[in-house]
This record gives sequence, structure tokens and C-alpha cells, in this order.
Amino acid sequence: MKQKGFTLIELLAVIVVLAVIALIATPLVMNAIEDARKGTLEQHV
Repeated sequence: MKQKGFTLIELLAVIVVLAVIALIATPLVMNAIEDARKGTLEQHV
């Protein structure tokens, strides 16, 4: 009987890949937000 689903190793690999993407994307998003705030402040001054 063949079981459907993912193995624990496959699930862990997906979690690791998602964590790496999150670690890369988080600083980029934070910098974009900071730049937007600075731009807004400059426009209002």
C-alpha cells in the first residue's frame, strides 16, 4: 500500500527554505518602509 503525503525530511526542507527567504526579505521590506517614511517626512517639511 502506497501512502500519500510528505515525509518529515521534505517538510523540514520546505520550512528551512521559507525561513531563509524570510531572513532575506525582512530587511528589504523594513528598508522600504523606512525609505517611505523618510520620503513622506521630507515632503511635509
